[in-house]
Amino acid sequence: MKSDAGERDFVVNQFVIKRYQIITKPKSCYEKCGFNLGVIQDVYFSGRFSRMIYVISIGAFQAFVATLLLWRNEVRDKADALILVLLMCIATHLGIKFYIYSFVSDEHVRMQMNTFIGLCYGPLAYLYVRKKLQPQLIVATKWYLFLPFLLAAIGYSTVVCLLYAYTPVGYKALALYNDVSTWMLIISGLIYPILILKKQPRLQGKQEQQLVLHIGILLLSVGIIACVFQVYGMVSKADYTTNLVCRNICYTLLSIICIDILRYKYKGVAQQTQLEEVDEMKGMTGEEEVLSLPSELPLLPTKKTILNEYSHAAILEKLESHLAQSHLYTDANLSLDKLAEAIQESKYHVSEALNAYAHKSFYQYINEHRVAHAVEMMTRIQQKGLPVNILVIAYECGFKAKSSFNTYFKKIVGDTPSAFLAKQKSTQLAKV
Repeated sequence: MKSDAGERDFVVNQFVIKRYQIITKPKSCYEKCGFNLGVIQDVYFSGRFSRMIYVISIGAFQAFVATLLLWRNEVRDKADALILVLLMCIATHLGIKFYIYSFVSDEHVRMQMNTFIGLCYGPLAYLYVRKKLQPQLIVATKWYLFLPFLLAAIGYSTVVCLLYAYTPVGYKALALYNDVSTWMLIISGLIYPILILKKQPRLQGKQEQQLVLHIGILLLSVGIIACVFQVYGMVSKADYTTNLVCRNICYTLLSIICIDILRYKYKGVAQQTQLEEVDEMKGMTGEEEVLSLPSELPLLPTKKTILNEYSHAAILEKLESHLAQSHLYTDANLSLDKLAEAIQESKYHVSEALNAYAHKSFYQYINEHRVAHAVEMMTRIQQKGLPVNILVIAYECGFKAKSSFNTYFKKIVGDTPSAFLAKQKSTQLAKV
């Protein structure tokens, strides 16, 4: 019995040694022994692949749910469109990886083929921060930030076609694509998060700062981890195990980004704009209440005037000049804090100037600018003979709902937007 046990232990030890040699030195060991290398690698990595597929499926589901919830959430501004695109990209990225690891049997494709979508994470997050800081920013003018993404997409498509048409050439193209795209992903993953974290303290609102801080740190972590594993792999010529560990960590971090966006955006934005939503609900109770609504809104106390009349006039002039240049009122989440910081004045002084000198509440002042901008847009579009979409104009001017836009438009102009357009059209026809 003792000799049988010793022989069994010897056989087990020899198998373990052989398996280790095959994994670390596959070519030489495969030539010396009759083991089926593909089968052994499949057995060895099946557990790790299963765990990674599990991580990918959870991340893809979270990204999809987050996209759906934010898409259905009416409380969002123009910058949030970039967050939605970021979530959709993460969902698409993880969805492609889920398909590759679940249904593609080619080890070269499973272990080497980087997904080009990762190159748009940094630019999207960076432009989101820029849009938050500069609501007037036209994102389309920064198209060049996505050039690496477009070039990688062309490379990815080319490799797929070559693998399908002529596999040996496809493998060579895949190796080249993987080497180039890996360093592109690492560089993008290091530069953009640093730019994001540099601008993060300038954002308004604690929730917004926390969200951007988390996104920046997580994206930077992905870049650092990818860089460390890439250098380690080049130096030590590590096997597939190292690659799997790196991908597991990165996919997990992407999943955490989705959770953070849901945590701060889905709840945080609603809390930030709660006062304005209450304001809109009051406006729906009747015309008499609508007419007195701005004066009923809660204001900062101004019982004791601190500034003189000259200072009030100077602040208002500063406000008018800044709003005329920046169109900051088109920011749907504009607050007194954000407005005061934009002109580098105390929010208490701005509130005092509006209440004591202009005799207007903050909401009344901002909504007057929004309605004036809407009138200008509607007139310009109608003069060109083009159809006017009232809902689009309402959103473009900073309103979150068509009902609140109609309410303030009628109060300030005297007619509803539809009636105003009809009168404008009649006037134009009369002139003809």
